[in-house]
Amino acid sequence: MNELQNELTKEQLQAVEYFEKKLAYEMGPGLLKSAVESKQAITVIDMRTPELYAASHVPGAVNLTLKQLQESTASLNKDHTIIVYAYDITCALSTKAALLLAKQGFAVKELYGNFAEYAAGKYPLEGTNI
Repeated sequence: MNELQNELTKEQLQAVEYFEKKLAYEMGPGLLKSAVESKQAITVIDMRTPELYAASHVPGAVNLTLKQLQESTASLNKDHTIIVYAYDITCALSTKAALLLAKQGFAVKELYGNFAEYAAGKYPLEGTNI
């Protein structure tokens, strides 16, 4: 980092720090698939509507709304890393859920690209429309 400090402006260093931190709290679809298959200590939360969840979702995911999370997180295991996802990369719902969970002391990551990216990768799905 000392070399970077000498070569980059303060603003550029802030950008490096931001993206390093951002990457630490994201998980790509391939890593999520591997974590599910290897039965890692994770809980996957699908933030989409119950109808879309029923049609297809990441295997083992539970369907919770932001309102449900705001009301109670008692059913969630604090020994698990919580992985949240919503609709697509433009949706901030999973980011809001991740922030809420982090403020309550959960280890949490956001699925990069959300459900759209996972589904586009042709990874395993559960649901009625598969």
